[in-house]
Amino acid sequence: MTETEIANLSLSLIAGKEMTAMSTDATQQARVCRKWFAPARDEALASHPWNFATKRARLTLTWTDLSGVALADAGASDEIRVTATAHGLTTGNRIHFRDVEGCPAANGTWYVTVISSSVFDLDDSVFSGTHTSGTGEWILAPLFGWDYQHTKPTDCLRVNKVNSLEGNEEDSERYAVEGTKILCNADQILLSYVFQETTTTNWTQEFINAFALLLASYIAQELTGSAGKAAELRTQFERMIAPAAKQRDARQGKGRALQPVYDSELVRARRGVISTH
Repeated sequence: MTETEIANLSLSLIAGKEMTAMSTDATQQARVCRKWFAPARDEALASHPWNFATKRARLTLTWTDLSGVALADAGASDEIRVTATAHGLTTGNRIHFRDVEGCPAANGTWYVTVISSSVFDLDDSVFSGTHTSGTGEWILAPLFGWDYQHTKPTDCLRVNKVNSLEGNEEDSERYAVEGTKILCNADQILLSYVFQETTTTNWTQEFINAFALLLASYIAQELTGSAGKAAELRTQFERMIAPAAKQRDARQGKGRALQPVYDSELVRARRGVISTH
């Protein structure tokens, strides 16, 4: 179906007149449909891990290499002082260091105090050894709680899974989404996500039906002046059509979940075997 045909479904729910072309019609209802079509589309896509709008991506982080003998004794504090041109950090940032040789105490996670645009100290560290020139790399980390932060793909509307195993529906690695970042404890992730699918001919009928209700809820008040009708349509989207569509969509293409180990506590309990430890 085209965008116009889908918008006409929404108009039919509020007794609107059918449009010839949503993109060019000069009527008020065409203007209102154009205004709300994309926002409602993205909200409906993000409401569920729709199979037709799911993508995969491999996300890796870019580490900053240390140049030359970059680590030294800060002096009175005995902390590790790092020389890194145009590091871009601010005091209080948290970073990871790895692969440092000669001064292994630097490897780990640190809050930093910025001395200048090219120098910073690792808070509460203790310098020892002699840094092996050119070894080590660092990266900015989340301020607390997680080890790494990845930037979401620009077309990502909803994260489904991170580093999951094939065939298991509930095995995603723990993660959190904050703004444009995915926070987790892996420096490389295999991501399953819902993308901004704008090609309406790829949409399933279940999604179209749900989306038409959501779009109608947004245009109803502006075109009819009825806040009650808008709320009614929204309720239908959330409690009736959308859940049913999600249930049908979720049954397509799902692999069998991984089975428990034969001698696991779960299987033993189901067979009536009492654990002795």
